[in-house]
Amino acid sequence: MSSGAKQLVQIAKETVIGTVPSPFARQTLAFTDISLNQSVEKTESASITDSRLQQSSMITSAEYSGELGAEAQYGAYDDLMAAAAFNAWATNVLTFGGTTRQTFSVLLGYTDIANYHTFSGLHVNTFGIDIPEAGLIGLTFGFMGTKRTTAAVAPVGTITPASANPRMSNISVGDLLVDGVSVKGTACITAFSFNWDNSMQVQKCLGAGLEVGAILEMSAKGTGSFTMAWSTKAAELYEKQFINGNISLSIPITDTAGNKYVLNIPKVELTAPLATGGKDDILNTSFEYTVVDQAPTLTRTPKV
Repeated sequence: MSSGAKQLVQIAKETVIGTVPSPFARQTLAFTDISLNQSVEKTESASITDSRLQQSSMITSAEYSGELGAEAQYGAYDDLMAAAAFNAWATNVLTFGGTTRQTFSVLLGYTDIANYHTFSGLHVNTFGIDIPEAGLIGLTFGFMGTKRTTAAVAPVGTITPASANPRMSNISVGDLLVDGVSVKGTACITAFSFNWDNSMQVQKCLGAGLEVGAILEMSAKGTGSFTMAWSTKAAELYEKQFINGNISLSIPITDTAGNKYVLNIPKVELTAPLATGGKDDILNTSFEYTVVDQAPTLTRTPKV
């Protein structure tokens, strides 16, 4: 039997897609949950024999996918963010929707039973940021990979410990800007999310066995939501959807050590319902947004 506290996740950049680096020097990642897994598709036999019993099925394909959830820490997940953006950090600015492919090998281990799984060719298909009204900021990375191997001994390679940077929470969020202007004093945003989807698809090839032939990115889609207390400003934003109006959003996040991220979303379209509630409720509404025309950016600033 295995303890949840004995799980580990370690990651390394690949120089060749689908090839585990040798030696497997890797970075330990802190995580809250992981669903990385190999699944198979079976095809039932349609053969008729001298028995009424169903004939054995055959495995005809496999997929390697899953999500990793984590609590936001400055610098700890920057490589995964870059892979999701399909870009490299350039002077500490990451632009989403690029063309630079980055893949990883990930070791998922159950150390108390000496059971290790190495997933390779992992692409970051989806990325999410979730800022709650009260609590730690969550990050989610959705992977798609090309193969998996298993072992009873951890691979050889230098291991870098998990980041010790402070975790980020709702308290870490600074002045939110709508159209470049702070909403402090005119509106109250109580929760915020951002999601990026590379719409990846698996290419299956004859001769590859259960390995995936290739993973291709399609259209890049940015979406999200924010909850806003009903106010004059909220009512103004509500009306935007009826004229197909756009707004920009800027969300700064600073940890207790002074490290900072700023998510800038230059152009989004909005949808939202009117506020509703009982006589003892604080009225609010949830705005859903879609990124259009211009790429979001994430800027990082290390502590001085």
